[in-house]
Amino acid sequence: MAITSSKTNERYQEYEKRRYRDFLCSLSDSISFEDDCWYCEKHLKNRSHNKKHVNISFRQIPKIYREMVKYYALIRLINGVGVYTISCRIRNIAIFLQFLNGAPLSDIDYVTASDFKSFLDNRSYTENTRYTIWAAAENFLHIMNGYDGIPFHNPLYKNPYTAGERLDYKYIPDFVARQLDMVFMKETVPLPIRTVYWLLRLIPSRISEILGMDIDCLKPFDGHYCLTIPTWKQNGGYKEPLLRIIHIHGDGIGGYLLALIREQQKAAHSYQEFLPSDKKGALFTRRQSMRYRNGKMCYKDVYGPLTYVQVRDSFQKICREFDIRDESGEIYTVTTHQFRHNGITDRLRAGFTLAQIAEMTAHHGSAMIYASYAHLDLFPETLSEPREYFCETPEEGSPYILFGGRILNMDVITEARLLANLRAHRVPGGICADITHCRSDMWNCLECVHFIPEKEQLPYFEEQEKAWRDKAEKFKNYSIMEANFSEIADRFQQIIQKMRKEEPTP
Repeated sequence: MAITSSKTNERYQEYEKRRYRDFLCSLSDSISFEDDCWYCEKHLKNRSHNKKHVNISFRQIPKIYREMVKYYALIRLINGVGVYTISCRIRNIAIFLQFLNGAPLSDIDYVTASDFKSFLDNRSYTENTRYTIWAAAENFLHIMNGYDGIPFHNPLYKNPYTAGERLDYKYIPDFVARQLDMVFMKETVPLPIRTVYWLLRLIPSRISEILGMDIDCLKPFDGHYCLTIPTWKQNGGYKEPLLRIIHIHGDGIGGYLLALIREQQKAAHSYQEFLPSDKKGALFTRRQSMRYRNGKMCYKDVYGPLTYVQVRDSFQKICREFDIRDESGEIYTVTTHQFRHNGITDRLRAGFTLAQIAEMTAHHGSAMIYASYAHLDLFPETLSEPREYFCETPEEGSPYILFGGRILNMDVITEARLLANLRAHRVPGGICADITHCRSDMWNCLECVHFIPEKEQLPYFEEQEKAWRDKAEKFKNYSIMEANFSEIADRFQQIIQKMRKEEPTP
């Protein structure tokens, strides 16, 4: 007997549902699909990871939609979305489903979308929160369209709200940073808090990465030290982290950081015997303490890994205790993630390329770095903005062409204005608007044994060698940038020497 298409679809749906439910065992050994709160203990990242970050609660979802939302969660988890991200999305989806008030999803239309927008507009949400709620609801409708064979419209496909842009208050002003640096040199600041501060200050990291470090994180290597820092953000959602290796020299501020880490290692080792097996091995193991107003410390017989909340509260308490104020005179509230913004921005200012920073921070690309972490607009002297030069109407028949970050076919005035910026430089075919973002790959041919320079290009190579020497001199206060430019100049110089050596003797 032939099986009808509807029967086939029904069996397929049930097969898929079983496959989704089977995925639960990768989250926990103690939860079932029917539970309204999933504690996914297998996704705890490290010893200090807060358990609430691996909890997915469906209690706010109206019962009529709850089963569908659970399958949505499983589908997204199978696709590699993190547990905490799913938990946040479920809370936002709950807002949309509560708004529907039991209406079938097959009934929603553009009127529903308009009413939902009015609903959000009349709540005291920020623009970014409205954007996030709308995006979560849209994704839910997109993923679950056709669930149980019932198609429905997705009128939320276009988000009417604007996502939060890079906010410059995330960058700690130099005026405040200097105060913080002085305070966190004081030995009255608890050792684990002091060590966390300087790790965040010197190595652009997330607080979860710092708190996830193992005791055995520091190794000597070839005259310096290698520090191992785990990261979970870019590892595809797996429990085991990727490991970043940071090279640290033992002098100056690097030596100070190494001394702090060694001291913290010693303290953490002394506390291991008091910890349960699942909490052992963390670098930032601490003994709880309390400081009285007279400066005396009271220690409790309570041991455990330092948590994000404890770090956050300690930072804010220290700002109040040491009267750290911004330029307007207000007590400054510092967050742990601000140091990541400072670390990346300061390195861009110092001449590090985006590729170098991506390797340091374990980003898979540079787009996120420049879009979210580069607060160079606070430092106009470092900026090169090609878009400013598109305001004038070009001569007819000579439109500007932007290719690979370079403007071609420009007029003389625009060319002069671009080259006036220290970060601009003439390259074959045009002008690079910001050479500090270049990985220098375009110059690699100069040192290749197969490169044969054209004899007629000797004036060009001489001009380039001088231009890069001048550029290195102008940026001599920025060691990384000066080194990059000097290296390029050296390559041109080698070509020039080779060409002159091969010239026939008159």
